[in-house]
Formats: sequence, structure tokens, C-alpha cells
Amino acid sequence: MDSDRRSAQVERLEVVDTRRRRRWSEDEKLKIVLESLQSPRQVAATARRYGVSRSLLLRWRRSFRTRPVTALVRSS
Repeated sequence: MDSDRRSAQVERLEVVDTRRRRRWSEDEKLKIVLESLQSPRQVAATARRYGVSRSLLLRWRRSFRTRPVTALVRSS
């Protein structure tokens, strides 16, 4: 059996999409979270505006909700 002819060999690999992850500072996250809380049903619209997923924005909202208020005021 000649298995070499049947298997595809990768000779060259190209990276086409080089989008990198965005690093959001705590201040930027807080600004986005506060904007999403301004009125009901703003999560999806705010997420689209900043190019983040709704699930990420909801995770940020939960993380800021669990922090003490004094910690948020000091970091600003």
C-alpha cells in the first residue's frame, strides 16, 4: 500500500486573518458597562458599538456588580 499518495501534505501554511485581541483597560470597561446600564435593553446595542460580544459585556457587568462601590470610586 502506498499511503503517501493518499495523504495530503502541508507544505506551506499562511495566516490570513491577523486580528488580535483587544486589551480593554479597567476604565474603558467601566465606561462601556455604565453606558450599557443607562437604559433597558442596551446590552446588544452597546456591545455592537464597541465591537465586543454580548456575553463579554455581560461578564464585565457581573464583575463590576460584585466589586465594592468604594473600589470603583478609587479606581476612577
